[in-house]
Amino acid sequence: MNNVLVLAAWSALAGGLIPVMAALQGTLGRTIQSPIHASLIAVGMSFVAVGLVFAAVRPPMPAGNLFAAVPPIAWLGGAAMAFYAISATYVTPHFGVGNFVMCVVIAQLAVSTLIDQFGLFGAPVHPVELRRLGGLALLGVGAALVAIK
Repeated sequence: MNNVLVLAAWSALAGGLIPVMAALQGTLGRTIQSPIHASLIAVGMSFVAVGLVFAAVRPPMPAGNLFAAVPPIAWLGGAAMAFYAISATYVTPHFGVGNFVMCVVIAQLAVSTLIDQFGLFGAPVHPVELRRLGGLALLGVGAALVAIK
């Protein structure tokens, strides 16, 4: 199978799990009446899941100098994940899974476009073309139409 297709399918699966995660986290937070506890449980479950994959794959330990070379801001990815977990857990019961995910997707597309355009956070530069900006505008309009009750 083509590597691009595998990566696209993997990405689609990960993206499809975002609303599932938001719904499950919202239910957990609402049921135990604590979005913070539910978020901690979610991050703990994530830690266990990654630990199981780590145990199965058993990757070699990177050299110490590689850890020392990591830009300080790169260590904040986990904080972004925690913010997302807390946000999904708190917001979805009040705002709805669809509305939450719609706003997440629009923000992801806008921010990823800025990251690509300027090579932020060490990402390679991929200049944004007018076609892509038009697509983003259409997605924004489409999302607004979906959100209108």
